[in-house]
Amino acid sequence: MVNNPSSNYLDYLQTLIGITRKEMIQIGLEKGLDAKETIEQSKKLDVILNRYQKEINKLNN
Repeated sequence: MVNNPSSNYLDYLQTLIGITRKEMIQIGLEKGLDAKETIEQSKKLDVILNRYQKEINKLNN
């Protein structure tokens, strides 16, 4: 990737996606997949993934 603010933001989002995914899996294992906390973490991950996709689309246009 080219070193620019957009790629730095993408790197940040990729890291955040990994962390959030791990947290969601851990919560799911501890409390169950249908637990409120697991669902909240899943929604948080969806928001981050959508942000990431929007940034990718900006770079491709």
